[in-house]
Amino acid sequence: MGVPRNIASRAEQGELTRFSEIRSDLFENVHFMIVVTSCDSPDLDGIACSIAYTELLIKLGKEAKTTYYGDLGLEIEFVRKFTKYFPVIKHNGKYNTNTQFVLVDTADPDMIEPTISLAKVIEIYDHRQLVFVEKFVNSNNKIELVGSCATLITEEFQKNKLKPSKNSAIYLYSAIISNTIIFKNTITTKRDKRAALWLQKFFTLPPHYIEKMFSSKSSIKKNNLYDVLFQDFAVKVIGSIRVGIAQIEVVDLQKKLKLMRDELVNALDRLKKANILDYIFFSGVDVYEGYNIFFTIDPVSNELFSKVLGISKLHPGYRSDKIIMRKQIWPMLEKVLTHKFIAAKFNSNDS
Repeated sequence: MGVPRNIASRAEQGELTRFSEIRSDLFENVHFMIVVTSCDSPDLDGIACSIAYTELLIKLGKEAKTTYYGDLGLEIEFVRKFTKYFPVIKHNGKYNTNTQFVLVDTADPDMIEPTISLAKVIEIYDHRQLVFVEKFVNSNNKIELVGSCATLITEEFQKNKLKPSKNSAIYLYSAIISNTIIFKNTITTKRDKRAALWLQKFFTLPPHYIEKMFSSKSSIKKNNLYDVLFQDFAVKVIGSIRVGIAQIEVVDLQKKLKLMRDELVNALDRLKKANILDYIFFSGVDVYEGYNIFFTIDPVSNELFSKVLGISKLHPGYRSDKIIMRKQIWPMLEKVLTHKFIAAKFNSNDS
């Protein structure tokens, strides 16, 4: 995902007035166009869920379409080329007034297209712990801690006794495999495995499909490292603190980082300055062997994330065989910083 806007900005726009006449019990007024979309510069999970849930709504007799905003990564391009199927419109600008929205793989008002009215969001599907559903006053929310949002969308097909098309099933399956890192990620649940197994009924994949999919997003070189990090860079403002986390998911991670250590330091320093950050952190994930490499470029960031991750000997290039994703780090970070704010306030009052 791209560099997000300030989290507080959307809450100040006065968009949170009741919009019950538009919601009308979710999908009752079929003359409204339902747009299914995800976050700014969505990953494969966001695109897969958008495509498949749009298909489900159409099967239920609703008028729906899929849009995306921002840029798309190499993994999405791999699945698009394999399926030769991509019913998604790139959108930039205003939506018609008779548009309702379903958000998938995001529940953060600051991470969606700026022209989406929060009051017109009628459904949200997400699998993160850190969400902001209170900002969406008219939405029906399904927030459950599974490994992939694609699992939640797959379960919606099952609940409605509907079969996904071959291409939608491939997108959903690929997203589950990618997000759970072939079920090696600590966020993987039995529901993810059951969903993936059910989806396999609808297609046959060639040998080495998964390996090729993971390899597709591993085209990282010295001359494009900054661009790759920038595309999926995330910034959050917690209290008055600005924090950025870069994440890449590749094969042969350790080998690549050893060859590009100087370029990584320079790229992170550039991102820190460009985004006026107090702290910056890098998390690399080897999607085939299943491990993390963490990297910091300054002592204060190293100290903070040492506390966040519970790693006393954290250092640039630290390897962890227990995979943790950025979406898991954010709530841990917020907890540490919130405790820090409270302690600072207490000490200030005490003095």
